[in-house]
Amino acid sequence: MLWLASARLRLWPEDLALPQPWLVGVALAVHVPYAAVRAMRLRYLLDPVVAAADEARTRLRRSVLYGSGLVSFLVLLVLPLKLGEFSRPLLLARAKEPGVGMAEALSAVATERIIDGLIICGMLFGGLALAAELEPQGAGHLADVQTVGQGMLILFGVGLVVVMAAARAPERAAALVARLPGVLGSRGSALLARVAGPVQPLWQPRRAIPLVGWSLAYWGITTFQLWLVMRGCGIELGAAASAAVVAIVGLSIQLPGGPAQAGTFQVGTGLALGLFLTEAQLLGPGSSFAAVMYVLQFVGAALVALPGLWLLRRPNA
Repeated sequence: MLWLASARLRLWPEDLALPQPWLVGVALAVHVPYAAVRAMRLRYLLDPVVAAADEARTRLRRSVLYGSGLVSFLVLLVLPLKLGEFSRPLLLARAKEPGVGMAEALSAVATERIIDGLIICGMLFGGLALAAELEPQGAGHLADVQTVGQGMLILFGVGLVVVMAAARAPERAAALVARLPGVLGSRGSALLARVAGPVQPLWQPRRAIPLVGWSLAYWGITTFQLWLVMRGCGIELGAAASAAVVAIVGLSIQLPGGPAQAGTFQVGTGLALGLFLTEAQLLGPGSSFAAVMYVLQFVGAALVALPGLWLLRRPNA
């Protein structure tokens, strides 16, 4: 993947230039609200699970909510093949919160990813439709990007329909699964009943609306952070083009890749920027942006992981 990326970008430019380095510093500071919003969204899915399992509790412990989110993002970035996706469910299950086992934690995280996927697809098509900076040389890749986006939109859309249908009528869905032969049916139906719990809040407007709203805010912060880094590197793209870049990179890193997202991040960045920059700009400020943004996400994730570890060690917060 890095070899493919190197055909469009210089992976680490020797003449890395930052015309406005202070904007990169601001982008690093933006990582604090970025990480906080990213971590807090699961409250809308898991608070009702905890409350249903323990009458004395009304919500998931906030130290577990934020601690697991802040730590898992660094793990997600570092581990290969998307294995880091299991880190937050493992941390949540390890905390032994009422009603929250591995099945419930995986279900909540998967539901959050589906919502993110649908928002990313909306950013992709909306950004491409509104961006005024599309380069003629990128037109050859535009159709491919849109085709992939349409496929991902269908995938995420079907995923949302399936999980919401199961959560709407968990007894009926469990009965269908129970018809499977042998232990697969009995264990599968019990597992489905547990998995449906964290998805049921999507049918409750008072929880679903804030969840979607904070998810939109999260991706807005993500786009703003990327825009700051691009400006710091001398790339002047508007909000719509920046949203499209975020979406393309976001879809690219969904692919299982090597450690530290090496390759998938650079391929997505090269493809996205290639729609808006000339070849000379790609090899200049475009390559600088790819290198700086790649490093910045690790620095930011490492900084917020430290308070995340501290939060996880607090027993009753």
